[in-house]
Amino acid sequence: MKPPGGRTQLSGALLHTDEKRFPLPIWAVWLAELGAWAAQLATQGTSSTIAISVPAREFASVFVGCGAVYAAFEPQLDTSPQGSQFGSATRLDPGIHLVRLVSTHKTAGFVGILNEVTSKNNREGYIVGGSWIPADKYRIDILNWPDETSEFIGKSRIQERIEIPVDAEGLLPGASADFCGFSALHCAIVGNSTVVQQESDTLIATSMTAEPVPLSVLLRPRTIHEKARQFRSVVLPAREDPENYRELVAGRKPRVVILDSATAVCRWLGAEMSPVTVAVVERTAPSSEAAADALERHRARRLRDLPLPTDLAHVPAGVEVLAWQSRARVP
Repeated sequence: MKPPGGRTQLSGALLHTDEKRFPLPIWAVWLAELGAWAAQLATQGTSSTIAISVPAREFASVFVGCGAVYAAFEPQLDTSPQGSQFGSATRLDPGIHLVRLVSTHKTAGFVGILNEVTSKNNREGYIVGGSWIPADKYRIDILNWPDETSEFIGKSRIQERIEIPVDAEGLLPGASADFCGFSALHCAIVGNSTVVQQESDTLIATSMTAEPVPLSVLLRPRTIHEKARQFRSVVLPAREDPENYRELVAGRKPRVVILDSATAVCRWLGAEMSPVTVAVVERTAPSSEAAADALERHRARRLRDLPLPTDLAHVPAGVEVLAWQSRARVP
């Protein structure tokens, strides 16, 4: 079977183990490419559902999420000295916004409340937590959610390190500082957060000699309760009430929501937090039949079935997939 490719860089990545390195399994690359296709459907404005039946759910949502994040990325950072965000920052209300200051040259950054945007000695800068930061060396990442501004009011700027692993550039869709320093919600994964975090620690490499990096470099997951961490995806607890998160997640407009497991499908299928839902159902789960029934009822209301792209039409052994354009719309 010819491996799919073209939407992400994972088709050329190597799986790193204690003993050796070898190409990622075709099923893993296929799932990543499917996730990228899902993000492209959202960009095109096609409200849709993709249902995947697998023998076991292990790693499925992580690879789908990596593909979705890769395809959904849009550049946010101009690293040139002329690329300051000073002009747009002057329109922000003082003392209201929690921001991250991303250095264009180093891996050091700061988090805090933006108190003022002002000039000092003919240099433009931001006053964050009482400290003046030059605008020509730092860019602003506004943290709208899920971080609470009230938790940072009255505190000094908090120094942090922007996590930019060595040899990760070949896996990322854009500049390292841009991708790693800024936050955006490209996809939400509903499942067991501990399991998803553990699976995203799997090491891959761009070559036989490059330093290995975890899949989390690309997925960049965080949970709801982590504070001010850079993220590209968020992991939600499958066993909680979807109404506790639906409005919050939908407001951040993720391209893709991944329902990781039959249990998540049964509880969250109707939450409609994103234009595109990818439902992963493991056939061995006790609730797999209930999840399949829920998906069949959802599909019965479809506008039309969606054919897979040519390179994804050769589905890996053991995997079944259906895709359709949904009538439901995210508010």
